[in-house]
Amino acid sequence: MRSQFLTLLCILTFLSCAWGIADAVISFSQTEAVSETTQIERENKSGEQSPKQYYEDRSSGNVPLPNDQELVRLLAIASFIYSLITLIGAIFMFRLRRIGFWIYVAGVICGFVLPVALAGFEALSVSFGVFFSLLFVALYWLSIKEMH
Repeated sequence: MRSQFLTLLCILTFLSCAWGIADAVISFSQTEAVSETTQIERENKSGEQSPKQYYEDRSSGNVPLPNDQELVRLLAIASFIYSLITLIGAIFMFRLRRIGFWIYVAGVICGFVLPVALAGFEALSVSFGVFFSLLFVALYWLSIKEMH
């Protein structure tokens, strides 16, 4: 029988992977729109300090996506593969299959390696979500004994 802890981890992973796959598909299919980073300007009211300007964030991380459409497309491919492999691993773990943990770990490794391989080290700045997967690897490891 699956513990509530493992069930919660799997459900959170399902949601995260669904979001990642949807984001990757949109980024790949609408590369031109995604790669446009809009500068937001604020008006200065009289007597107030000049407001800060910022760029609209269209990425799932903390920095805007690059303006290079080919780079956005490559990052979308890497994100799709990462999300798909980790989703498959989570499905196996949800069914209490230990092989799912190793598939999930392979997906996390792909999440680190693929962006760098396809787009260079600058790609790590927009794949920040993969770092949270390391935490989930540790949490899944705590439940590995209940899988067979």
